[in-house]
Amino acid sequence: MNELKKANLYISKAKHTINSKYRLNYHLMPSVGWMNDPNGLIYFNGKYHLYYQFNPYDTHTGKMCWGHAVSDDLVSYTDCGVALMHEGEHERVFSGGAIEADGGITAYYTLHIEEGAEKTEEVFKARSLDGNEFTEHVKVFDNNDLPENISRTDFRDPCPVKIGDMYYVFVGGKDVTLNKGVIIVLGGETTDNLNYKFYLGPYYELGDMGECPSYFKVNGKDVLLASGCHVHDRGNDFKNTNSSVFIVGSLDFERGAMKVDFIKEIDKGDTFYAPQFIRGEDKPIMIGWFEMWDKPYPTKDAGHGWVGAFTVPRELTYSDGDVFQNPTESLNAYLYEPAADEVPKCSDIRFEFFGEGALTVEGANGKVVIGNDGGVYLDTIHSNNSFGSIRRTNGSYSRCSIRVLLDVSGIEVFVDGGREVISSRIYIDGDYRIRTCGGVGGLKIKGIGGKQ
Repeated sequence: MNELKKANLYISKAKHTINSKYRLNYHLMPSVGWMNDPNGLIYFNGKYHLYYQFNPYDTHTGKMCWGHAVSDDLVSYTDCGVALMHEGEHERVFSGGAIEADGGITAYYTLHIEEGAEKTEEVFKARSLDGNEFTEHVKVFDNNDLPENISRTDFRDPCPVKIGDMYYVFVGGKDVTLNKGVIIVLGGETTDNLNYKFYLGPYYELGDMGECPSYFKVNGKDVLLASGCHVHDRGNDFKNTNSSVFIVGSLDFERGAMKVDFIKEIDKGDTFYAPQFIRGEDKPIMIGWFEMWDKPYPTKDAGHGWVGAFTVPRELTYSDGDVFQNPTESLNAYLYEPAADEVPKCSDIRFEFFGEGALTVEGANGKVVIGNDGGVYLDTIHSNNSFGSIRRTNGSYSRCSIRVLLDVSGIEVFVDGGREVISSRIYIDGDYRIRTCGGVGGLKIKGIGGKQ
């Protein structure tokens, strides 16, 4: 029995042993074990196929592979186990992307090998006719073709796009002479062989290593999602170990250059990383990892048998010189009117700040506060998550709309029509109740449940 079949057999048994107390209802999670980066997000043959970094055997990173789930609407998900794995003892399948090509789904991924102190990272591709299992693993790029200043060992997360007749693959990397993050662009007329084209950066916002690049055209603007390791905080930005940004401007593939209009942190919260666009979609829909490195993971510490989730899929728009993000419209089909004074554990809460004020969601053992004291903030210090923080927007808002998505152990706050977002994980038990004070008005609460 090969490693992939062994893993799926293990999952089929182990998934019944987890503790479901803090399981989310409308966010994708692993059935068991550890989940991190979104991988190979693609709409193919009428279904959304969502892959992710996955270690089914424990609640930390290890023998990494690609987990797999499918969805009709990006709200309800069906677990499909493991789709992509390598057989070697030291071989790990790290992050990458996918595209429809060659009669199926072509996945580009990082083959990461560690033997003692030696590490290699190389770009591989594999193919699947139905998205359920990938075969035909082939190396498609020689790292020695990179410029001398670009690392040959920190070179990961290939994510493809087709522009005209060319396939371009964005890869995260490092300028070793400057110790700064860059994005490398490879290209080819087929999916089989890629050539070095150019690199973008370095950018301060990519820290000492660029990761998880993903490209989409948004309302006429070229938008790159990219993540950076160890980005030094700057004012109100980059408060986490790693950070993710929009790089917005005009990208010239022929000249190998990008005119950058602005770079903006995507999410001001303490649990958002490695976002990726869904390939095969006409609309720019982005999903991120609903966690962060180097912090406590309460479901791990409590022995619940699982860690990690995806954010709610967010549709992007560009207008008025800024990028806005809002929850996928398909979530609206799951909204229902709760009973009077009920605040469901899974709910969509909307209100408006018309001055300074606060809305508090309280439970039996904790609370979260969404407030406005000139800037909007999310306070999770008392949310029983052992790593709470106060995170705030960059903008000052005397009046703005707020949309809060609650889901058992998660909260996402969309400010001013999605101009800024703050996300975190929370672990509050018991029934919820809401208190408001100051400049809060127009409060509306809907539950999120079965499709109506």
